[in-house]
Amino acid sequence: MSRNSQQNRAARKRKKQQRGNAREQRAPRPEVEGAESLVFAGIEFAFGPSANAESLRRTVDDLAELEGSPAAGAALDRVSQLLDASMDHAFASGWQPAELVHAVRREFGVRTARLTVAAIGSHAGRTSAHKSAPEPWREQLDELNIGADDAPARGRLSAWRAAENAEPTATWTAILSLLGFCNYLAPLTPLMATPPNWVTGPAASHPTRRGAEPKVLSRIRGLLAKAEATTFAEEAETLSAKAQDLMTRYAIDSAVIDAHAHTSLTDQVVTRRLLVDNPYPEAKVQLLHCVAKANNVLVLWHQRFGLVSMVGMPVDLDLSEMLFTSLLVQASHALSEAGGDRVKRSPSFRRSFLLAFATRIGERLTIAREQAGRDASSQYGKELVPIMAERNEAVGSVFEEQFPSVVTTSHSITNAHGWQAGRVAAELADLTGGRERITG
Repeated sequence: MSRNSQQNRAARKRKKQQRGNAREQRAPRPEVEGAESLVFAGIEFAFGPSANAESLRRTVDDLAELEGSPAAGAALDRVSQLLDASMDHAFASGWQPAELVHAVRREFGVRTARLTVAAIGSHAGRTSAHKSAPEPWREQLDELNIGADDAPARGRLSAWRAAENAEPTATWTAILSLLGFCNYLAPLTPLMATPPNWVTGPAASHPTRRGAEPKVLSRIRGLLAKAEATTFAEEAETLSAKAQDLMTRYAIDSAVIDAHAHTSLTDQVVTRRLLVDNPYPEAKVQLLHCVAKANNVLVLWHQRFGLVSMVGMPVDLDLSEMLFTSLLVQASHALSEAGGDRVKRSPSFRRSFLLAFATRIGERLTIAREQAGRDASSQYGKELVPIMAERNEAVGSVFEEQFPSVVTTSHSITNAHGWQAGRVAAELADLTGGRERITG
């Protein structure tokens, strides 16, 4: 065989090998595209109007079968990008880290909540949130144990999957569920600067608004533990007579000071959101509503997400939050002391108990507030009426602007014994939260 023939033959062999290698490199591409298609289909099956549990299960099974293949790796890379984009969308829509984790946990459970924390961590690293975000945002990152590192999204996703130590079907279900959930997030009122506005460093999105005096808040917090821990019903009942009276007088004094400052009341109104946990969230929201109503605060329950928006003056919000927290602890203690037999452990008894507790607390707060209003009128005279009316109007206008379409809900009582026991417990509750010692 001539040398040229050997060279030609070797060249043909190399080309054949190159074509084979090229086919091997291209061959997985349809699988990769198919895996990405499965991801997008699974997102639609996981949540929203196209949600379908059986279709989601089949999709997850198909993705799990690809585990360890180049197609699965490419799909996870794509998922990491989608998770990053979902965090951008959620935060641009007014959501905050703790709120998103809370809502996801309620909807899907702890595994998907942990995935949400991982996704938020990736977002925090990419946006330098630990350096640039507003302080409340950074505090939420700390509460979620999100450190100040810049690990990429894929790295955090892989770490989450490894830490879960679960079947691929379980982790894929969590991934698709979170992505689907974020696609249909309802927008919330932004309460602080959103990520695109962090570039200039830490800054609040709103001017500072005056809340309750730190000295007053310190006294309240110091006494709350005593109020919640007392086992003497007589002591609680003695304190309760002055409870809302002192709360109201402090708020009225603040209102008069604000009026004399001639500042825009509408600009002073703020919105806050609270997380409401299971079980019996409707009873807890009812308790918050009763406390807020007695303190010129309006509330809206975002039922699907377990969130409550509170709109009011900073002083009123501070006092309402602390009294609600104290009463919630007292309600829990009273429910535990109500007994442990089968009837009193039933969900209907407990739900009715808490609803009755909230209703009776509302009645007591209203009576105390009216008395405090009469006492304040004797001190401030006729000037108090327009001051409080203007204050209420400012809160109402901001609330209506944020929530133009509001539906009123009602709750049915299914257990008469629970209702009666709840009202008795509310009679013994300490409404002061330690406020009986507040002066000035």
